[in-house]
Amino acid sequence: MSGQAELNIRTFVPTDLAQVRELFASGLMEFAGDMEREIRRYVDHSLNDDLADIPGQYLSHPRANFWVAESSGPAVGIVGIVGIQPRELEEEAELRRMSVSSSARRQGIGRRLLEITEGFCRDNGYRRIFLSSAGILQPALAMYRRFGYTTVKEEPYGDPPARPITIHHLVKELDGTA
Repeated sequence: MSGQAELNIRTFVPTDLAQVRELFASGLMEFAGDMEREIRRYVDHSLNDDLADIPGQYLSHPRANFWVAESSGPAVGIVGIVGIQPRELEEEAELRRMSVSSSARRQGIGRRLLEITEGFCRDNGYRRIFLSSAGILQPALAMYRRFGYTTVKEEPYGDPPARPITIHHLVKELDGTA
């Protein structure tokens, strides 16, 4: 990020909530195109689910976290990690809610967020990371694949019979090195 303000990635604090919610919503709606209704429904569900209680969902367990990236101003990136339940899957983490501001893309912020989450997962005994991403987020899918995530399943999302969105489920096996 030469020539740019220094990037600071830190754990979420409650005063971040409005910025996090806006960054998540705008990041998805930007790519909605003619699927705005379906994407809005997903965004609204997320905002009323885990993004309504980030401390309870991401910060109340020692093997989970939610990060905010900032660069001399408001949040420019977000990502969360949670363990996958039940107990027999405790070596598996889920990467959730990754978003980078449209004004800050192509500056290495997504890469830095992935490095932070992968290091955290290794340090906490996870052996693999799962994530799901909508097919409309082609730049994000390309980044995940560059960083070693592979598609394990694709499935339709939306109301039948149309189901216009494809959800890509990806996984990365962690090798234990930082």
